[in-house]
Amino acid sequence: MAQLPVNKRSHASLSQQLSHSAEQAYKSEVNRIASSSSTLSTVSSERRRPMLRKSLSTPSLRFIEDSNVSVKTSSLIDDQYHQRAKEDDQKTNSSENAPMQADGCVHYKRFCLFVTPCCKKFYKCRFCHDENESHHFDRKTLTELICAECNARQKVQERCQNCGTLFGKYTCLICNLFDDLDKQQYHCAECGICRIGGRENFFHCKVCNMCLPMQMKTQGHRCIENISRSHCPVCLGDIHTSRIPCHIPYCGHLLHGTCFDQLLEFGHYTCPVCQMSLIDMTTLWEYLDIQAKLIPTPEKYEKERFHIFCNDCHKTSKAKFHFIGLKCCYCGAYNTTQNVQKRLSLVAAYDFFLHFSYQMDEARLDGV
Repeated sequence: MAQLPVNKRSHASLSQQLSHSAEQAYKSEVNRIASSSSTLSTVSSERRRPMLRKSLSTPSLRFIEDSNVSVKTSSLIDDQYHQRAKEDDQKTNSSENAPMQADGCVHYKRFCLFVTPCCKKFYKCRFCHDENESHHFDRKTLTELICAECNARQKVQERCQNCGTLFGKYTCLICNLFDDLDKQQYHCAECGICRIGGRENFFHCKVCNMCLPMQMKTQGHRCIENISRSHCPVCLGDIHTSRIPCHIPYCGHLLHGTCFDQLLEFGHYTCPVCQMSLIDMTTLWEYLDIQAKLIPTPEKYEKERFHIFCNDCHKTSKAKFHFIGLKCCYCGAYNTTQNVQKRLSLVAAYDFFLHFSYQMDEARLDGV
């Protein structure tokens, strides 16, 4: 087959056109890639912007570059700062202007203010001081007070030496306590503090070293040496000088009445110290007896016996195995444990600790 002749000039022009179009295509492709890479770098840089670590209390916050938002944020922070500064000034002014107020506080009704020797400020009572300061104020160290009627500064006494105002219907110069409300207050020399409720309704137990209701003297109670000088096992707050009424369970370990109610509310029915039942659990033990009869024990566990310690009667025995629990053969309680030696050692150690604490307090009082 004969071949057609090729025109060299047309071939050269065609190659030039192809090379030019290829060059244009190459440039456009380079520009596209460059633009896309710049976009990717911008996105990646935005992704690499630092963020605060996300937690349960603080949400994650991104760095904001918008000037309007930053201005609003800074103004909001300034407002919060000025608001807090204003509140601090109000607290300071309230303490400074306290002598001009004649009424009492939420804790006591009295017609005087204390000049606290620790910080030289004016407060209506020690609780108001402790709520606003970072240190504790012992009211027995009080030496000066201010009359709320005439603002006369004077030594601690029952009446104002200037206007004759009675600072409180009940006054104890030993505890520096003034109260205008009748709460049947009385001062117990053995406890060393003032108590409410009437002296005729309480007696002072020398072993427990605290005032107890008179019915516990006739019905009897478990004495624990110097128990009132310990702290509440729930909130770790002081019991001896606390204004919160305390609860005395069967075991004798004191705890605040509010803490006792919270324990029962959350399903804790044993003492945090000795694990003894806080209330009468007879109804629950009878219910568990019925459930134990309805659920038979497998044959391979019928002969199993376990050495147990009862947290209620503090006796050791051997109990039959059951999925419901290990029942004490003496008192019928299911409040038992298999760690007998540890429980016996803990009870003995706690009794020794109470006795040692009492001796240390006696030595400290003798030194004073």
